[in-house]
Amino acid sequence: MRKVATALSLVALLFLGSIDSQAGDAKTIAAINASSNALDAAFGERDVETIKALMTEDHITVTPYYDGPQNVDDQLESLAELDYGQTIIGEPSVTLLAPDVALRTFIAELKGSFKGKPLPARAFVNETLIKRDGKWIERLFQITTLKP
Repeated sequence: MRKVATALSLVALLFLGSIDSQAGDAKTIAAINASSNALDAAFGERDVETIKALMTEDHITVTPYYDGPQNVDDQLESLAELDYGQTIIGEPSVTLLAPDVALRTFIAELKGSFKGKPLPARAFVNETLIKRDGKWIERLFQITTLKP
């Protein structure tokens, strides 16, 4: 009888621990989404200070509209030539790769232009974020064009 009670207690503890973990993950995912959405809005508004605050110093962006991989300085230099907007299709997927590293992906409809040329209409977006000093910031941003 004691073995059964002990086994049931362990199962209950594991279940409760799983619920706490899922609640913690939900808060983390919400923080990741909020940070990414704020960064997207900052690009749309050309808010240099927010862009710098939400990207690592060694951040890299790869898109079909830039001439190649861009670091933070490259992006800020050409910010006046970027008219950026996006609508996320569905819900972003967030995978926690480690307690302080996350992968966020989604499909988006892009709006706007770069250097007068239209942005690709439909794209797959891949973001890698890291947690630094208690906040989630972007380390890598990559857009892959999808067929309409």
